[in-house]
Amino acid sequence: MVRRFTKRLGIAVSVTAVVLSLSAGAAFAGEVNGNGTTIVRGVQLAAGTCETVGYEMIGDLVGCWVSDTFETKSDPAKATLLATGTEHFTGCLGSTCGTFFTTYTFTAKYDGPWPTSAEIHGRCIHPIVGGTGGFAGASGVISFHDVVDVWPPYYPYVGNVHVAKP
Repeated sequence: MVRRFTKRLGIAVSVTAVVLSLSAGAAFAGEVNGNGTTIVRGVQLAAGTCETVGYEMIGDLVGCWVSDTFETKSDPAKATLLATGTEHFTGCLGSTCGTFFTTYTFTAKYDGPWPTSAEIHGRCIHPIVGGTGGFAGASGVISFHDVVDVWPPYYPYVGNVHVAKP
């Protein structure tokens, strides 16, 4: 019982530390480099935290991230996974709001065959391929890594978003 409580307390402290680091990193929010590209950082929360299947985004991106397509490229008997697909984000980056679309490549290592085993680590890269609303003409790339040794899992992100000026 004490061990379970200690593990839960550790998880709560870890997630709190991530959220506090985002608050401390708020000085980076809206950081724009020389070509008008905004550096973004934050955390994607676990599946189902936004809408019914989406992921809530906190940090510089505030809104919902949704997976649209997922195509595996790996043998289900193996402990590694390579997948590609499309996703979209609907929300805001500062005062810019709308939807942007991404393609992605996801790689992960599992402790056995990937369809039925626990993920050990994973990461994905998401090139931005367009958008609507305030993100019309958007480009950039966002990278995530999976923190899966806690419950619920979470996914820190870092990247850049370039929003076309009208």
